[in-house]
Amino acid sequence: MKQFSPLLLVPLLLLTVGCGKQDEIHSYDVPKEAPELGPAHAAAEATPTRMLAAILPGDGQNWFFKMTGAPDQVAPQFANFVEFLKSVTLKAGQPEWKLPADWTQEPGRSMRFATLKVKDTDPPLEMSVIPLPPSDTLENVNRWRGQVGLAPTTEKQLTAAAQTSAALDHELFTIKAGDKTMTVVSLEGKMGANPMSRAPFASGMMGGGGMPAPGPASSTPPAAASPIKYETPEGWAPGRSGGMRKAAFNVSADGETGEVTVIDLTRENSPLLDNINRWRGQVKLDPISESELPANSEKLKVGDLEATYVKLIGPKSEQPQPAILGAIIYRENLAWFVKFTGPAKLAEKEETRFKQFVQSIRFE
Repeated sequence: MKQFSPLLLVPLLLLTVGCGKQDEIHSYDVPKEAPELGPAHAAAEATPTRMLAAILPGDGQNWFFKMTGAPDQVAPQFANFVEFLKSVTLKAGQPEWKLPADWTQEPGRSMRFATLKVKDTDPPLEMSVIPLPPSDTLENVNRWRGQVGLAPTTEKQLTAAAQTSAALDHELFTIKAGDKTMTVVSLEGKMGANPMSRAPFASGMMGGGGMPAPGPASSTPPAAASPIKYETPEGWAPGRSGGMRKAAFNVSADGETGEVTVIDLTRENSPLLDNINRWRGQVKLDPISESELPANSEKLKVGDLEATYVKLIGPKSEQPQPAILGAIIYRENLAWFVKFTGPAKLAEKEETRFKQFVQSIRFE
């Protein structure tokens, strides 16, 4: 099963500022809509899909497990999927597990740590195992939901999932795997067959984002977002974009890795202080009040708009010391979230370039 989709970013031009390599930047457009497809493609976009996926928090990186296929193929594997997750443990930072009797394991490729296949399935049914830097669980869950045409869930529902036991008809629950707690989704919806319309594999990398709009599940995917342009600092590698992620970049230096994401959500369901406090909680910082916000943030000019920027460095007792650089831009009916997540030393190193990236963003 194909797990990766082509990036939705089309290079337009290469700008060089100054004479040093580190000042080199790339400019990209994010298309407003996918190309118009004919009737045959339109029919293919209504393919019923079952998705089983899980996030295992690790030390310095998270592990993402994902199986996607036809409902009549995936549903019979639910019990095996749950038992497999319960067997997973981390040894020296890498997962070990016990395979179900009818599963086989193949070596990983590219970013995959491993590919697990279910025997004698046609078309082949498999699960990807991928390590990625720590990221926002709610964003990943909602990105998966968006991939099968379901509406976003909420932070409250995500918290309630901790009290929900595994069942095929439960869309969100948790499983204990050793001393870790895995967040698990079991989703059924429709996924487009056009690769350009499919969000990337299971994961999620580090994500940004605001509070998703609550509401019942829907078979209609979210509307296409307005296009954006931006200049990418030299050394930022394209990451996994698609779905709610309008752009994503992997950032590495001195053996450390982080990620920058750009997502958009409805403005009315994305209050500024709530999202900043959620980010603060992710790096083990206490929430702040409305009156404390000005002293704990700054304003950045983004064209004719203004972004609220925060630099959040977690306690040194946490290893690696966590950090978030975040900016929230309100434009028309959307809230745009630009977020770096990674270790504190890397955040300090990348802060200037992150701010420049935020300020380079333009909307049509």
